[in-house]
Amino acid sequence: MTDTAARPTAARWGTDDERGALNLLDPETVLAATRACKTGVVYNLGLPVQRDGVPVFDYRGAPQRLTLTGAGEEGAFREYGGADDLGANEDTLVIPAHNGTHMDALSHVYAEGKMYNGFEAKTFTARAGAAHCGIEKTGGFAARAVMLDLPGHQGVDWLPPGTNITGDDLEACRAAQGVEIRKGDIVLVRTGWLDLFASLGPGEPAPFEQPGVGMSTVPFFDDHDVAAVGADNAAIECIPFDDNKFLAVHIALLVNRGVTLVEHLVLSKMAADRCHEALFVAAPLLVTGASGCPVNPIAIG
Repeated sequence: MTDTAARPTAARWGTDDERGALNLLDPETVLAATRACKTGVVYNLGLPVQRDGVPVFDYRGAPQRLTLTGAGEEGAFREYGGADDLGANEDTLVIPAHNGTHMDALSHVYAEGKMYNGFEAKTFTARAGAAHCGIEKTGGFAARAVMLDLPGHQGVDWLPPGTNITGDDLEACRAAQGVEIRKGDIVLVRTGWLDLFASLGPGEPAPFEQPGVGMSTVPFFDDHDVAAVGADNAAIECIPFDDNKFLAVHIALLVNRGVTLVEHLVLSKMAADRCHEALFVAAPLLVTGASGCPVNPIAIG
């Protein structure tokens, strides 16, 4: 397996590249990904956008749906020629970019003052956001997905909080499921975290610790040359962070390799159906300069 240390990325896709490993998804690879569909079952992998009942980091704030127009405002559209009993319900949404099910842009994390491909962290400003590697540069993508169901493989409902998933764990699960991981795939890691969260009683706090991948999985992703990694937890990686190094896996994958990350994916229905291979489609809002975006990815089994 390859070394987990930072590896050069600029030479692979050029010094101006802002999409990273998603460059692996050429038309031929995407067309091949459509052949993963066997049942036609469509899985919504996004959490509902709501204030309560979903995991939220307090400092980010819960999403809010505010009413812009609605019932009880008779005559609101009179100036447009509408009758008093005719109207339209409209909303304003306030959604933190990194709460709920979301995709990280390559500008999300920086280390030693650098983002992916050596772009300076200081080019991200309060007014304009990301001058480089914003979510609009990531854009939507389609890929073959391989879902590795760690709890299913181990015969448990969910992995214990704080579990550090290793590269050997992923390989054992892959082998047991009998699925191949190909260049340009997205690997979806099910830890069972969202199932644990759903099991909590009213007012019962969620554990701070979460199961997730550790640094030993980086060679696994390298060897398979994946385009992206997703998981059903908050950070892809385990919490506490591997070897107590803050965002170590984010730095290794997102910053050093340009591997897009998709977090808080709802994978339990795919697991229940033993759907380990699917076509995966994700399309973030093209918010200029944003470091990430809520998404509702679709998997077609």
